[in-house]
Amino acid sequence: MINNGMVTYFDYKEALEVAQKLKKPLMLDFTGINCVNCRKMETQVWSDPEVMKLLKEEFVIASLFVDVHDGSVMLPVAEQFYSEDLGKQVETLGDLNTHLQVSRFGSNSQPNYFFLDGKEERLLQEGYGYNPAKGVKEFKEWLHKAIEAYKKR
Repeated sequence: MINNGMVTYFDYKEALEVAQKLKKPLMLDFTGINCVNCRKMETQVWSDPEVMKLLKEEFVIASLFVDVHDGSVMLPVAEQFYSEDLGKQVETLGDLNTHLQVSRFGSNSQPNYFFLDGKEERLLQEGYGYNPAKGVKEFKEWLHKAIEAYKKR
């Protein structure tokens, strides 16, 4: 999807492949269709011209929606599995994204951002979550930290 000139992917594996090919860090954006704080982050922080420039030019972004559960996003039966972390069968794209967030990052809040290199290793140990006290300046600093960590690898 293209949003304000920014390309985002909805599939983790596809985004990872693109990040590896372009030699850019991967930003995982765990989000939700019905997530009010996610929309606030996008409209109040991502919309900043400097933040938008960094996101467009320096990262590959995977927007991983955790609340997509309708029939149009069912996983093929061969890809469905039981998640011990969720205590249920993973059947939808939303389930798969939730499983990834919980099992790999120990988090289940949105929005939450994690940064990976091409080997799927974390660039920063902690994720960046929504907090009204945090603003554009702090998010830009976080993005710069992820870029620096990527360049050191």
